[in-house]
Amino acid sequence: MVNRVAKVRVFVTVLVILITATLFGTGCNQGSDQSQALDQQQEALEEERQKNEELQKELEAQKERQEAAKEAEMEQKIAALEKKVEEQESEPQDTDQTGQESNSQPDVVIESNSDWAAPPSQAPEGVVVVSPEYDVGAVTTEEAEVINAAIAYYQAAETGDYYTTHSLLSTDDQALYPVDAWVEANTALDSAAGEFIVTDAYPEDIGNDFPTYAVFVTVYLPDGSSFDRKTYFTNEGNGYWAHWLSEEEMGMFSNAL
Repeated sequence: MVNRVAKVRVFVTVLVILITATLFGTGCNQGSDQSQALDQQQEALEEERQKNEELQKELEAQKERQEAAKEAEMEQKIAALEKKVEEQESEPQDTDQTGQESNSQPDVVIESNSDWAAPPSQAPEGVVVVSPEYDVGAVTTEEAEVINAAIAYYQAAETGDYYTTHSLLSTDDQALYPVDAWVEANTALDSAAGEFIVTDAYPEDIGNDFPTYAVFVTVYLPDGSSFDRKTYFTNEGNGYWAHWLSEEEMGMFSNAL
């Protein structure tokens, strides 16, 4: 009887040891699985962080390239303007017979193809003329500069050279309409389809703190209709008269985008 009790005790002891070992092994396996899962999560988070850093670097590099392109474009414009000013300053002054600089009013020249004999509305594409009713012989030198600036702008518009028209805009309007948006709006409006004739120009204060002229043009459309448009050219002190968009023009271009 005693031996039997001892055997039972030994059996129970062994059984307890086996159960304890099994539970311990299971706990170790679960701990190992959890550790591996945490390691995998950390690796995934690290990969995501690296991808985000690479994307941020690419965005910063793209922004730097865009800023560099804008800066280069601005430097080219400044260089062109400086060259134009230098050429104007280097032109010889009118002198009288004594060799002294003359104070007489210089000859006014309007590069308007005004010798066009046919009706102005039938001028070839890219040829902008001044209306025959406009007394070009009575204009001042400044007024002639404004008219020539308007002619240059609208000649580029007639040929669909919207990059040139953008370069002839005022600084504020160039900032308002980046060149890609400007080309898109003019293409949508088909600005090149019109024929432009300069009909009048006179000084007008529009509150932009720059010398400004109101310039009137008549626009002839392919369907034979026409309308008059009042626009502006302003001198921002950069050596030439730039096209200043009116409220009507800004609404037209903005609606086309």
